[in-house]
Amino acid sequence: MLKAILYLSLTLFGICSTFIDPFYGVLTCLAAYLLNPTVLSMTDGDFRYQFWTTSALLLSVMLHRSRWPIETGSEVWCLRLMWSFVIFAALTSTWAVVSASIALQTVYEVLKTVLLVALMVRLVRTERQMTMMVNLFIIGAFHAAVLHVLGVRWGYVPSSFAREMGVLPDSQTAVMVLFVPLLLLLAVFGTRMQRLMCWCALPFVLDSIIGTYERTGFVALLAEVLLLLIYLPARITLRALPALLVAAGLFAFYFTPPDYWKKMRTIEDPTEEASANERFIVNEASRQMFRDYPMGVGYRNYPYVSPRYLPDNVLTSVGDQRLRSAHNSYFTILCETGVVGFVLWMSMFGFALVLFRRLRKQGKGKSISVVAIYGMAFEVGLYGWAMGGWTQAYHEVDPAYWFVGCAVVLIRLQRSRRRAEESESMEIGEALPQPA
Repeated sequence: MLKAILYLSLTLFGICSTFIDPFYGVLTCLAAYLLNPTVLSMTDGDFRYQFWTTSALLLSVMLHRSRWPIETGSEVWCLRLMWSFVIFAALTSTWAVVSASIALQTVYEVLKTVLLVALMVRLVRTERQMTMMVNLFIIGAFHAAVLHVLGVRWGYVPSSFAREMGVLPDSQTAVMVLFVPLLLLLAVFGTRMQRLMCWCALPFVLDSIIGTYERTGFVALLAEVLLLLIYLPARITLRALPALLVAAGLFAFYFTPPDYWKKMRTIEDPTEEASANERFIVNEASRQMFRDYPMGVGYRNYPYVSPRYLPDNVLTSVGDQRLRSAHNSYFTILCETGVVGFVLWMSMFGFALVLFRRLRKQGKGKSISVVAIYGMAFEVGLYGWAMGGWTQAYHEVDPAYWFVGCAVVLIRLQRSRRRAEESESMEIGEALPQPA
């Protein structure tokens, strides 16, 4: 009962704050996803947290729409590509091979995520607001990791959410992997409060990834560590090295049980492990499916078309049907939305990475801005998520789309910072005495 009172009170506070300023509505919607109270064992009347927080945000935006102007720049193409992908994914329902309704229902879920990202880009307009959102990311990752690691043991969440299932609306591993670089970098470069929160959250986040026993999470983490070591400016890597060493030590020597490393060793020879070996069969089936349907089989229709291409021993039982996911973000998008949808989807994330690269170059100067640090963390996190997409279907993980919106916001904040510095320099120049 106390848990229900706590989460319902927090939600009510967030909804009330939303009507004061829509920006707080963005924070409330992000919190509803990351805290995900629906997994907790409590009597809250099956309250729909994400539905009501999103409804409040939309209403508040309509009430306050005259308060914020529309900014334009090349970065707006991230959003245009995102909207184009959603529209095209919806259009695939018209030629869906199995079910148009499944395509439309699942695209509707993606639409809600994209709408939140679009509002985020419009409403997050200052570095202070961006920092508040980043702080929420840290708290949300901490909360999700603690629930996953200790929640089942303490009886807070049902045992069905243990291991790879996780306590988040999307894949636990995918979401945690996205936030690990942020925790590592802000543990060194953040404010005092951010450093404290990151050092508290980091052990639980690593333990949560280990607890899923997913090889994808291990490979994604390894890719992120390598990128942090060789991809970022050297002086940033050197300062972040102690945090990396502590995290690596906790991961390798404290949290991982012996059977974890036994499973990870199957990466060396995937043909020796049944589930890994099946991925080769599924990948070949995906290639054949794309050749047969170059415009796609319809969004989220892949599992229902898969029995035409896969032997029964590779399929899994879902209710009274035998189906199989592609277990690959890229093959899923390619087979379901065809060439056009795949190009739009890849271009959207590719453009975001280009924007993050611009921010990373800023970190090579004499001073390191908070905007550049956030950009580097999001960029490495997005690369880790992309790496995981080769062996898991991570393409619908909401925070990946949030990061695309963050790229747009950070580029605009960087532009505002540069304009302010130029204006200040001009004022100083005018104040200096002129030569006779």
